[in-house]
Amino acid sequence: MIFRYTILYVQDVKATLDFFNAAFGLKTAFLHESGDYGELDTGQTKLAVSSIELMQQLGK
Repeated sequence: MIFRYTILYVQDVKATLDFFNAAFGLKTAFLHESGDYGELDTGQTKLAVSSIELMQQLGK
């Protein structure tokens, strides 16, 4: 089995990406221009961050 993807649902995507950068040295690989979705550079496994607001808008 290969673990490929994890997503965290948070209030503030940018602040969460900044925290993971400061605490663990993970760099932001992608941040959508809306600020509602981003990914960290973690190697083979993607660590994504999405806003709770975006998921509510999408009906999830």
